[in-house]
Amino acid sequence: MVQVRNPGFGRSYAFNLSLVLVEALGKAGLTVVSLQPTPTMLEAGARAGKVDAADACRIYTAMVAADH
Repeated sequence: MVQVRNPGFGRSYAFNLSLVLVEALGKAGLTVVSLQPTPTMLEAGARAGKVDAADACRIYTAMVAADH
């Protein structure tokens, strides 16, 4: 069960709920990623996969879409 603490100074309930949800995702081995890769992500993917940036973009997009 997720428990949301009362809002701290300057924090809203929605903000605290967001923190709890992100923490719960992390504990489940999940993370939040952008739907579109950044140029830095594409460069890293291209290097790791030994492909060009366009292929890295297609791979990333396909991976995100597969579980969407």
